Amino acid sequence: MRRHLIALDGRKPAEYAFEWYLENFARPDDQVVIFHCSLFQLSIALPGAAVNVDAVSKQVQEAMDRANTITQNANEVLKAKGIRGYIIIKSGMKPEEAILLTAEEEKVDHIFVGTRDLNSLERVFIGSVSTNVVRNAKVPVTIVKMSPS
Repeated sequence: MRRHLIALDGRKPAEYAFEWYLENFARPDDQVVIFHCSLFQLSIALPGAAVNVDAVSKQVQEAMDRANTITQNANEVLKAKGIRGYIIIKSGMKPEEAILLTAEEEKVDHIFVGTRDLNSLERVFIGSVSTNVVRNAKVPVTIVKMSPS
């Protein structure tokens, strides 16, 4: 049995990578780890000011809802295609760190990620998740590029 991790973030490149995986790589006996790293910025207040607990709770709940929507939709697609899969959602770390940690913990054979096609300046300042995953993964990584529209 092959075990693959597919990183989904709700953006088109990741969705395209998932679709590409299903069309070009998936086999019925595969097991797929649907992975999402929930990244969000909490706007709590100025230092020393009282924290609006309701606002923070709302932000956390919205991030959880978004993560659940992304992963549940992918899981339904897997079920419809007869491929076994399960969901892992992590937060509190950089996406590339979370992908690599999960790949090790779940003993996956292969990682699939999309790419946003950052230019060199963007890569320097905001970093590339896919590049960092490729550099540090202990298993093969497939970066799926969307064809230009």
